[in-house]
Amino acid sequence: MYNVLLADDERLDLDGLKRLIPWQQLNLQVASAVNSGFAALEYLREHEVDILVTDVRMPRMSGLELARTALQLYPHLKIVFISGFEDFHYAKSALEMGASNYILKPMDNQEFIRTMQAVAGELDGVRARKSKDATFAQSLPYFRNELMRDWLEGRLDPVQLDVQMKELDMGCCSGPYAVAIIEIDDISWKLNAYRQDERIAMIKRQLDYLYVYCQPLAIGLPCRLSSHRIGIVASGSVDRSIFVDMLRLVQEQFLLTVTVGLGGPAAAAEGVAAAYEQAEQALSAKMLCGKGRLLTPSDIHVETAAEARDMDAILANLFQAAVDYELIKVDDCLTELFRFGARLGSKMTVYNFSIHIMTKLNTHLGELNEDLYSMLGLEYTNLEVLYQFETIGDIHAWFRRKLFEVSEMIYMKKQRKSRRLITEVVQYIDQRLGQDLTLRDVADHFFFSPNHLGFLFREEMGESFSDFAIRRRLETAKTYLEDPKLKIYEVAKLAGYQNIAYFSRQFKSLYGMTPGEYRNAKSC
Repeated sequence: MYNVLLADDERLDLDGLKRLIPWQQLNLQVASAVNSGFAALEYLREHEVDILVTDVRMPRMSGLELARTALQLYPHLKIVFISGFEDFHYAKSALEMGASNYILKPMDNQEFIRTMQAVAGELDGVRARKSKDATFAQSLPYFRNELMRDWLEGRLDPVQLDVQMKELDMGCCSGPYAVAIIEIDDISWKLNAYRQDERIAMIKRQLDYLYVYCQPLAIGLPCRLSSHRIGIVASGSVDRSIFVDMLRLVQEQFLLTVTVGLGGPAAAAEGVAAAYEQAEQALSAKMLCGKGRLLTPSDIHVETAAEARDMDAILANLFQAAVDYELIKVDDCLTELFRFGARLGSKMTVYNFSIHIMTKLNTHLGELNEDLYSMLGLEYTNLEVLYQFETIGDIHAWFRRKLFEVSEMIYMKKQRKSRRLITEVVQYIDQRLGQDLTLRDVADHFFFSPNHLGFLFREEMGESFSDFAIRRRLETAKTYLEDPKLKIYEVAKLAGYQNIAYFSRQFKSLYGMTPGEYRNAKSC
């Protein structure tokens, strides 16, 4: 609804404008009607309006003088002049001023209505452009982050990269390059003593600190890879001491340490994906080489890196077997895992190895919104229970018993938990239908991996997340379309669509008619 200010010294003309024009149907409302230029200007100094309709000839202050001053206050104000035939010579000045139209008295109501419809249409266009610009500005951090992620994961060719970095105002890049992955350590158990909201806030503060610290090093921008990882593409000549200093500062200021995996250098942009893989490999050796430090491919023996990758693969299989209630496979994976443990040299190393297994399993269970320690009735401060065993065989047997318990609990919970979770997910989606909501956004909110949440959603709802979100948005759009005051593009926006053509196609695909056709059918 746009606000209109009427100014005319002829009271009968002013009353006629107020009473005879169907303002509501035009999506307009008369904010005020005054009979002098001074009164109009006084109103404008206190209130913002969208359209000024003014007579050209008024005593003491003409409509042209009013319009000039009004445009200084509101440069985007739309102005419609009304005047008698004898004053038509003012039209040239009015049009030079940027008037939307010039209407002669005696005024034809239909001509005036067509004029106001046209002006309202212009304002609709301005509002749509502003909305689009605002939406893009809000989405810009996401687009930038996804661009860096695509580059790191090898989904962009150099030409696309250069063009998109310029489009997103991220500067330009030139090699050589190095890639660093910074991971917060021990989040799966060191924060167990805190409430969930406290844990989220603590991790966010630490990630924000790391993001700001790394920003001067990064080509483009640092990239949020997960809830506890940041990736950066840096100059290939980056000084290692910068990361060493960062590790020290983090240890002084935060409860949790961080570990850095560094890959590269890569001579050209297309080599960044390989450097990213090197950084991941370096980081995967954290269990055997230690945390809270900088790890590079040159620091890690080839066999050590291979063993770390093998252990991670076995742990992933172990987790999946526990989730699927495959107890024989759980036993087989544990046996294979503890073959590595049997080769470790000292009791302390075996203890650290066991803690690593607990941490990894808890991280995996976190994807199911579960907590290993609470499931087993353990406090993270009581993990010394592992150190009291005399042999690695005792630790192996303890893990077998505990994992069998966990597997059975997951199996029992699974039957009732999925429905409760998906109910919450559906409520979360319904509350945000007007936003550009992705499966990744919802998964991050509920602390699930997108793949796993997508699988649970389809299992419970019988359709994919995207199909459900589209259907829900279009059902909402149908409700809004029953309100004749809303424009089609406003309905599209309320339903979460920025592109009205795309909205119309999806609406017709589901309901067999366009939004306009649906509205007409409902109004009959």
